[in-house]
Amino acid sequence: MKIDTLQIDDSLKKALAEGGISEMTPIQEGAMPILFDGGDLLACAPTGTGKTIAFLLPILSRILLRSGRRGVKALVLAPTRELAIQIGREVESLCRYNDIKHGVIIGGESVEEQIFMSGRSLDLVIATPGRLLHLVQENIINLSSIQMFVVDEGDRLLDMGFIGTIRKIVRFLPRKRQTALFSATLLSDTEDLAKELLKGAKRIDLVSDKASAPDIAHTVYYVDKQNKMNLLKHLIKEMGIERAIVFVRTKYDAEKVASDLYRAGLDASALHGDKEQMDRELVFRDFRSGRVKILVSTDLAARGIDIPELEWVINFELPNEAETYMHRVGRTARAGASGEAISLCSNAELRFLKPIKKLVGKSKMKIVEQHPFSYAPREKGEARNSASSIGKMRERS
Repeated sequence: MKIDTLQIDDSLKKALAEGGISEMTPIQEGAMPILFDGGDLLACAPTGTGKTIAFLLPILSRILLRSGRRGVKALVLAPTRELAIQIGREVESLCRYNDIKHGVIIGGESVEEQIFMSGRSLDLVIATPGRLLHLVQENIINLSSIQMFVVDEGDRLLDMGFIGTIRKIVRFLPRKRQTALFSATLLSDTEDLAKELLKGAKRIDLVSDKASAPDIAHTVYYVDKQNKMNLLKHLIKEMGIERAIVFVRTKYDAEKVASDLYRAGLDASALHGDKEQMDRELVFRDFRSGRVKILVSTDLAARGIDIPELEWVINFELPNEAETYMHRVGRTARAGASGEAISLCSNAELRFLKPIKKLVGKSKMKIVEQHPFSYAPREKGEARNSASSIGKMRERS
């Protein structure tokens, strides 16, 4: 469906057209009619499917219709500073031809600057829970005029232990409001949160809809732990990988792998939670612009971060949970594009691979055992796939 068929302000239509956004994605087509009609919504969809636009257009449209009223009219909660900043950038892009005022309230920034910003007549607040609650409890931000409340990446907020903070924030919101909860997975705790926040909500679940799943080719290379770096450099060179996110488990590993790649002549930088916010933003900016080719990250970059036209995601180390794998590889194949997900699996990581294969679909995961640093573990019932060339390695299942 064409997005210009929506009954939205001309300023938004112009910004969408200039941004090259013309067709609705499945989540937008399903969610926006519900939100425009004022209903509550529980929406589950894979990363990279256009969830941000799905809730921002109804929010911005309502603000423009009620532009004369004072007070914050809409609140979006995000789990991380990076995601909140990204949503803020999306708002800036959509509001280039109107006077909607928004603020991004996040930890790791100067409290004084955010207090100053909060003193402006804001229409929309995008925030991480901890810093927002602090400013609300200090009577710096008033949420009593909120009409639309969106919880983005709800499962991630719960994973990070924000349930108590969210409940405290909700006490400051008016009872009569529209609420939407967006999530990449719908586990039991997410469902419980939805029951607390939503009233008579309609539900959209695109995760179980295989037709909406991103077009990602999943390939696993068996390799000894000590040969992972050699294999990683080999794959980057032989496959002509020019831009990729490499996921590791720890902050130490992020620095070490990035340093080893840099010494090998590759433009690589590390990203993890120990870096200052300004340094993290600089790394992201350099990666998005192409100055940095390989981003080596902990799972900090696995959720809610949009890197346009990213073809490759490499799991240098497999995550403990299959859901985390899906969030990692969801950084590629965004907005209808295709992508490649490579995982380097040592013998000790086979226990993590099994639930990943179950979630992805065993037939969709290609196993490569023969390569310059081969190591073939013996796993009962495991399909063997001997690739005689790099070109053959890249064939999709």
